[in-house]
Amino acid sequence: MEQHISLNVDLASLEMNRSKNITGTIYFIIDYHRYFPSEGWDDFLVIILSWWIKSIRGVDISRIGTNYKLGFMAGTPEIFLKKISENQVEMNFRFEDNLDDSFKGRFLLKELKDSVLSVLKKVIRELDRNQWVTEDIDEFKALVLSLERYPFKRGKNK
Repeated sequence: MEQHISLNVDLASLEMNRSKNITGTIYFIIDYHRYFPSEGWDDFLVIILSWWIKSIRGVDISRIGTNYKLGFMAGTPEIFLKKISENQVEMNFRFEDNLDDSFKGRFLLKELKDSVLSVLKKVIRELDRNQWVTEDIDEFKALVLSLERYPFKRGKNK
């Protein structure tokens, strides 16, 4: 049986640091009560979300059994994403320094994709509202636009 998953970004936490990187609070919520990496996790949003777009797109169009990674800037924690059917993925949530806190779950690929795409659009609106412009932001926007123009593969996501 699948578990529930959603991505959360606190838009009010977005900041541009001196290096012109966008940081902010980002984490997954699993089954409405479990957070990964943790509630309030702060990271380089635009950079990691750009990586994640590529990985989720890869899982979407790949064969069953294919693995991808959703990484964070610190290296760990990390999430290994494996396509287990046309409409399901297995996610292995790992902390390398504490494998006892690692866990796995099965999720609907459509629910993961829809949650991520919703967050991506909200992040872009916030970037535009703040009038932040960098090469990383331009690349991020292009990746999101490619998802909107060429949506995720339509499978049997029931």
